[in-house]
Formats: sequence, structure tokens, C-alpha cells
Amino acid sequence: MAVNVDIFNPQKTVIAKGLEGKSFLIYGSNSLGKTAQAVRMSKPFVIATESGLNATVGVAYNRVTTWGDFKKLVKQFTSKATVEKARALYDTIIIDEVYASSLLCQDFIIATYGEGALTLGDGNGKVNLYQMYEKEYFKTINLLLSCNYTVVFIGHAQEKDGYVTPKGDKRCIDPIRDFVDYVIYLQSNGVDENGKVIPSSAYLAETDKFFARSRFDTTPTYLPVWSAEALEEAVNIGISGKVEATGVAAVTYDEQKAQNTSVKYDYDKVMDQLQEIGARFANAGQMEALTEIVEETLGVGKKVSQCTKKQIDALLIILDNLNDKAVELGI
Repeated sequence: MAVNVDIFNPQKTVIAKGLEGKSFLIYGSNSLGKTAQAVRMSKPFVIATESGLNATVGVAYNRVTTWGDFKKLVKQFTSKATVEKARALYDTIIIDEVYASSLLCQDFIIATYGEGALTLGDGNGKVNLYQMYEKEYFKTINLLLSCNYTVVFIGHAQEKDGYVTPKGDKRCIDPIRDFVDYVIYLQSNGVDENGKVIPSSAYLAETDKFFARSRFDTTPTYLPVWSAEALEEAVNIGISGKVEATGVAAVTYDEQKAQNTSVKYDYDKVMDQLQEIGARFANAGQMEALTEIVEETLGVGKKVSQCTKKQIDALLIILDNLNDKAVELGI
């Protein structure tokens, strides 16, 4: 697949309404309402990698203790065979908790490839497996992020040198932190004069004390009372502000996704086009030019007929170059 690439007829970015397709990383210390409010979002399902649902009732979830189980759930949410059924049941996918889920992935990599360690010595010819872990973890997470769900990552907080960030190693936290639409830091407000817990507050912008952010600079940066409703309102305010500032109307998430959907190329049709243009080069006595273009992409002695479906991108590059050359030669 590839996007329809044309600088003379470019795509124009649009803004999608509501929470659908949005992603959040919500973090803070314990008992601040991270999970309690996340499960109040529309039609939730919790992928529970730690025990944090004891105070919730009636929420769909699965407790997972292995990476295989985690991937099985993600597959059910995203595969062509089941995604339509899953989308009818669930709007919000909650991963509770991020760091715990990454540890499951680490255990999988260690058990499968590492013989007990992610970092293996170079002296005996073995390789460092951190890159394999990073790729495996985010490839799986990215499947969820591409299927229209509202995805919520629940995280703990860690402090270093007086600065608070989401807990986890950089190979799991950094890609999520950078990819999601909102990173939300929750802070306790203690208890009132009667000893009752005061609802926590939420921050959506970074300070010198903690990390937080929003992709929409018109989103409120502080929610005095943290709740699912307050979050949705803040998101809508941010979108409305961006629409007002840019003059570009908001669209539905399906409309936004349709615009960003890659073009699917059919291998057989591409091969037919290559055969047709190859015949034109042959009839024009330009086989040397054709061979030069093919070998420039595939290598000396390689032929288009040897390419498999996995090499569709190479075939498209060759087809594009042949079309350009045909115009140049007037054939």
C-alpha cells in the first residue's frame, strides 16, 4: 500500500470531531481515578495487565499475564475477520497498565530469543535484543491505534530530579508518549476537613515539574476536577478552538481516516501494466533503456518477472520510472 503521492494535487489535513480515533496516555500515582474514569468512557474494554479493577463493576475486561494473550486480544480487536464485530461492541480500549504490558513483551523476547537476558554479550556472537523488543511492542500497540478505537493507556508516575514522567523504559513509553494525542498527568488534591477524598485534577500541558501535552494548542491545559466528562469536554473545546482558528470545518473520524487511507495496488494489474509498457519499449527498440531502469531498482541481471507480491513497491518504482522514460523518448 502507498498513499496517493502528488505534490500538485496534495491532500489537505483535517480535524476529526469527538473522541473516536483519539489516543490518551493518562498517568499519575495510585488512587487518583485513572482507571475509574477511563472505564466511564464510551463502551470500554480493559486489557488488564495488572490488578486495578477491584473497585469497578460491570466493565468488560480480560486479565492477561502473557504476551501471547495480549497479542490475541489485539488480534481480535484488529483483524479483518473480527474487527467489525469488535467495533460494534467497543469504542474504547484501555491498556491498564502500560509498563506492565511492556514487561510481558520483554519476558516473551527473553524466553524466545534471549536465553535469560535482553542484553547479550557481543563476545559470543549474540546480539542485543532491545531493538527486537521495541519493534515487537510498538508494532502490536500500533495495530490498536489504527482501527478507529479510542485508545487509553494507563500509566504510573516516576520522578527523577524533581521532574515527573510516565513510568517505563524508553522503548515502550517514548513511542507512546510521542504518538498519542494527549498525555494527561493527574495530581492528588488530598482530603477535605471531613477526611473525604477530593477528586484529583488533570494537567494537559508540561510544566517544570511534570510532563503533559496535547496536540491541540486550544485544549484547556488544566481540569480542576478530573472525570471522563471533563476530558471529553476539554477535547471538544480544543477541536472547536482549532476549527475557529483555522476556518477548516471538523469532519467525522471516518472521513478523516478515508482521506488518509493508503491506496491498495493489485500485483497482477501492476504486472499487466509493466508488460504493456515493456512491449512499447521493445517495439521502439529501447530494450537497453528498459533494462537499465529495471536493474537500477532490482540489481544487475534481475528481471521484473522474478518479482513476488512482496516486491510490489519495487515494481511500482520501476513502472513509474518507465512511464517517465517513455514520455522522454516519445514512445
